[in-house]
Amino acid sequence: MTTELRTTDPEFIDRKGLERRALKGEVFLVRGALQTFDCMEMLEEAAYRGIDSCLGQEASERARREGFHKIHEWVDAGDIPRMTDAVYDEVRPLAAEFMRRFIPGIFDGVKTYYYEETPNIRFHIPYDIAQAHKEKFNDFAKDHGQGKIAAHGPHRDSWLHCPSNGLNLWFAIGRIRPGNGLTVYPTDYEGGFNYQTSGNIADGETLHKPFTFDMHPGDLIIFHTDHVHGSELNRLDETRFAISFRMSIDKPHFPNLHFHPYVYSGWENAPIKGLSLLPATAQPSFVRSLAERARNKLIPSMAPQEPTPKEADIVGRKDGDTVRVSLADVAVGDVRGITSALCVARLSETEVIAVTRRCPHQGGDLTNGWVDGGKLICPWHNLPFDPKTGRSPCKSLPALRRVEAVVEGDEIVIHTKSVIRDEVLEAEAG
Repeated sequence: MTTELRTTDPEFIDRKGLERRALKGEVFLVRGALQTFDCMEMLEEAAYRGIDSCLGQEASERARREGFHKIHEWVDAGDIPRMTDAVYDEVRPLAAEFMRRFIPGIFDGVKTYYYEETPNIRFHIPYDIAQAHKEKFNDFAKDHGQGKIAAHGPHRDSWLHCPSNGLNLWFAIGRIRPGNGLTVYPTDYEGGFNYQTSGNIADGETLHKPFTFDMHPGDLIIFHTDHVHGSELNRLDETRFAISFRMSIDKPHFPNLHFHPYVYSGWENAPIKGLSLLPATAQPSFVRSLAERARNKLIPSMAPQEPTPKEADIVGRKDGDTVRVSLADVAVGDVRGITSALCVARLSETEVIAVTRRCPHQGGDLTNGWVDGGKLICPWHNLPFDPKTGRSPCKSLPALRRVEAVVEGDEIVIHTKSVIRDEVLEAEAG
């Protein structure tokens, strides 16, 4: 369930227990949250200082004039990693003051809490532009984790050494629209999933259509860290700039390896301020984490192994190069596997397509996706493909290979070797 609130709404004014509702799976979109609690300027100015220190005053002044969503138009893609680091350097020292201002306001009655020492800075420029510096972006992800300057696959934060009882506070600093923003998969909140050692959902896991959000600067999304969530592959001609803070009301519980430092707010202004990280670390999960990390480094064979991918059910019966599938096996909006390499999607009662199963971005199995708005959607990064061309809005990605598929009576007939030629693509290829 997603609830949109404006800070003038009666429900927001009487918001006691908002954090408890979020911990039970409710997702909140709070309009103008940063402005309401006088925190917008703090984060904006930190971003401008970071841009200034990295790229110069002219760059920061242009950001002020034109907006963060235009950054990719005048910042070279190769400079995005170091610019993001510079903004980290400015925002990190503000975390304590930000939380002191914001948390008592947004969560009525909450007096003490735990928060991740370092907020997450997220600049996502258009995917097609970023590809020219793919190696730099990958190196940044190795040092900072996924999702900061490139799309993150569906995951739960507890898979990535974060608390299972935490809340994500995800703020739009620049304009963010469906097509370059956050995805939250509410239907999959209760489900159990295999996941990769990288923290992404495992290959072969079926997901359902996520929520996406249209956000203005200062808007906030609040959601439980154990919601399945991720990033859309940025298919728009806009840069997405967000800053997120993870926190927990109660002592954070780390079901997997304990990695991120969490500050206890109750000790920040006490004589023992220097020990404010201790309450979150002085628990069995932290000790276990240290032991497991040491063991995995010394004995790599004992480290977690990648899960065996699930194979999606194959439907239909094969007759040479033809596959026949009962219409009853593919509901409108469904995508089903017909071979290890191909899937069929039913767009309407009478319209079907058959395409290669793997997304050209990172190999997500389209069989675990869905049809939305007449487009075939990859479940990993909410990327749509045009059924008529097999192309996505990301021009640097190859098109899906299409083969002939028609409805005949109560069956879908797929000719697996009859590839549909795309004369436009062939002409572009020269």
